[in-house]
Amino acid sequence: MFSKIASITLPIFTLVLVGFLYSRRVKPDLGGANKLVVDIALPILIFISLSAKSFDPISAMSFTGASIVLILLTGLIAWPFAKFSGASVQAFLPCAMFTNVGPIGIPLIALAYGPEGMAPAVVLLVISNILHFTLGAGVMSGKVDWRMVYANPLVWSTVLGVASSQLQITLPEWVQTSCTMIGSVLVPMMLMSLGARLASSQVADAWVGVRSGVLILIIRLAAVLLALWFIPLEGLERGALILFACLPSAVFNFMLADKFQVEPNKVASTVIVGHLLSLAFLPLGIWLAFI
Repeated sequence: MFSKIASITLPIFTLVLVGFLYSRRVKPDLGGANKLVVDIALPILIFISLSAKSFDPISAMSFTGASIVLILLTGLIAWPFAKFSGASVQAFLPCAMFTNVGPIGIPLIALAYGPEGMAPAVVLLVISNILHFTLGAGVMSGKVDWRMVYANPLVWSTVLGVASSQLQITLPEWVQTSCTMIGSVLVPMMLMSLGARLASSQVADAWVGVRSGVLILIIRLAAVLLALWFIPLEGLERGALILFACLPSAVFNFMLADKFQVEPNKVASTVIVGHLLSLAFLPLGIWLAFI
């Protein structure tokens, strides 16, 4: 089991470390590269993963439901604990509910389960992003902007991917190869970009970050056990949901906090400390996923 955990986590942290060290020395401007990855590589990866003939949306409904239940349960459990974190409810709840499923979750699930893990990984990504752009942004801002959903390329790539799968549309080989090559850029670039972002971050209110980070990990573990009790899953889907629950808070939480001016320094600390705590917590999540 130790070798399994090491084979999954070490590549992730190695690429994050490469991005961190490179950014500390060179300080590159990754804005354009990150936008290219998010706007093109990520939607294409979602499309090719969901358009695979093995993807069955009917059987994925229970997994989708469990994902939604997990996110909502996390918010309900986290609500009364916000006062112990040192952050406001508006700042703490989104950090607890929404994890770094893109840069960390997709590589983690892909390394743990191989190509078969990509379909549930992108389902988690899409569900999490839709709820993050609506419910999460609504918690921080006090209102929901639906344009963040229907104008989101991740949503459209999901719709097209599922439609392609159900209509059994076969892409020309050169198109499939091109899409696969573009999608394969995603995982290493997201991990190195995450390391670069951590290198340039300023940690303020560190104690709030520590308290919030520990609370979030405990809350999410309790939430995933409850979610699996409500909606029992087996095998890969069960493991993917547990791994999803063990991820650190999404970097996008800081972007929202900065946009709406909801304690951005405390949110930044929670995100950064959460990524550091994941060094110890992810191996536990992998062990739970495979037992």
